[in-house]
Amino acid sequence: MAAPSSLLRWWLLIVVIALSIHLGGFPLLDPDEGRNAEVGREMAATNDYVMPRLDGLPYLDKPIVYFASEAAAMEVLGPTEVAARLPAFLFTIAGAAFLWWFAKRVWGSDEAFIAAIVFLATPLAVAFSRTVIFDAALALFITMATAFFYLACEERARKWSALAWLAIGLGVITKGPVAIALPLLVAIPYAIWRKRFRALWSWGGLALFVLAVAPWVWAVSRVIPDFLHYVVVTETAQRLATKALKRTGPPWYFIPYLLAGALPWSIVLLGSPRAIDRRDRSTIYLLLWIAIPFIFFSISQSKRPQYILPLMAPVALLVARVWQNARIGARITAVVLLVFGLALVIAPPFLHLRAEYGDAARLSAMAIGITFVIGGALAFVRNRDIVLIALTIPIVAIPLAANPLMRAIGARRSEAALMEQIRPMVTPQTEIVGVEAFTGSMTFYLQRPIVVVTPDAEEFTSNYLIRHYANFAGGTSIKPMPWLDTALADAAKPRIFIVRANDAAHRASLAAHQLRIIASDARYVAYAR
Repeated sequence: MAAPSSLLRWWLLIVVIALSIHLGGFPLLDPDEGRNAEVGREMAATNDYVMPRLDGLPYLDKPIVYFASEAAAMEVLGPTEVAARLPAFLFTIAGAAFLWWFAKRVWGSDEAFIAAIVFLATPLAVAFSRTVIFDAALALFITMATAFFYLACEERARKWSALAWLAIGLGVITKGPVAIALPLLVAIPYAIWRKRFRALWSWGGLALFVLAVAPWVWAVSRVIPDFLHYVVVTETAQRLATKALKRTGPPWYFIPYLLAGALPWSIVLLGSPRAIDRRDRSTIYLLLWIAIPFIFFSISQSKRPQYILPLMAPVALLVARVWQNARIGARITAVVLLVFGLALVIAPPFLHLRAEYGDAARLSAMAIGITFVIGGALAFVRNRDIVLIALTIPIVAIPLAANPLMRAIGARRSEAALMEQIRPMVTPQTEIVGVEAFTGSMTFYLQRPIVVVTPDAEEFTSNYLIRHYANFAGGTSIKPMPWLDTALADAAKPRIFIVRANDAAHRASLAAHQLRIIASDARYVAYAR
């Protein structure tokens, strides 16, 4: 048998390879994946790496980093699902690499490999390493900033605070000002306790922060003068402090997501409270790193599961710190995996599930259940490295085991198949019209714009476009509702009209104008003459 450190080194490589499986194995899911991938596709197609656009319209709901990353990937790989998801995967791997470096610097090589493996074997990290949204990138920069602030306090070296502010700047142009709040909320109480508050600040750090943020903000503000106000007030302050965006939840909203999202390591930690040395400064910092952002998001008026993705890094570091003394927690976790795995293997045939997902859900549940049983059984051995590997197996196997279910979900939540039906009928002169109907996956898979007839622009799922509808209605991409009558009367122009399948009124209107159905799926129907 290989030496423990060698075993973990090879297992880390296997984990990285396993997480890359089926990265493009299912269509882009609407609304988020389709929309975000389309913004990246348009950025690559126009070679404009400054202004994000959706269907040719300014998309200012999120900053530039992820869009530019996927656009660069599409320049190389083409506009594919793999190219769209690859940046999230790479940001996640970079997060694991950074945790390895940080843990090795603070504690040693054993903790370094454990931290990297545990991080990659959390359900939240796995899920968002394969999703076309910004949170994997944001989590990386928040992790870097928070870790650098710890080093700044402990080593009193200005370079660490400077690097922290650079990471914060990159986080700001990834998902906005929340990247400023989270690292500082953790670092400031710790720095005050350590009487090293000034260690968090450096003029070099301010310069790096401005260098990271200002050029893009300035470039966009030249075109959209109210951009900064929109980002700070609407997309950040209102999201956190009000219910305006309708993303509320109870104060305990994140408790189940944290426990489930950090499985099986949440059980390991809860089952071994005595292994956590509360006198150790690094452990105290990790506990603050988990608790303060959790409280911050719990009292926020905007709640989504991915908001606590940045907590997976301190969870992984804390597991690495206590692992050698967490035998009781590991044994409890092994029992839970066995019981839960057996339930997943036995129960699916008896469950009444939605017909469109039923068979795929049962197959995926049984496959995941088998990995839980295998991992739980192997976790009873004495070798601590093998126990660690055993506990990662169920999570690392998710991309392979869950693929049947993800393909079934993709068939219902993506317009890839519908666009494939439409594509042979589209000529360069054909105008695609969405009648109160639009998803990002439509334009992504057609690789051409859609004229959207809408009273409010809600189809774009963009707060910016909804708030500025009046500015864009009547342009090339958005038309007010009366334009539809003009388009239907113009028989000379080749058009394909897409309408929601459950929109009886518009479907009747299209049929009354002698349009026929040329393609359909569960969500949308396409008409043409």
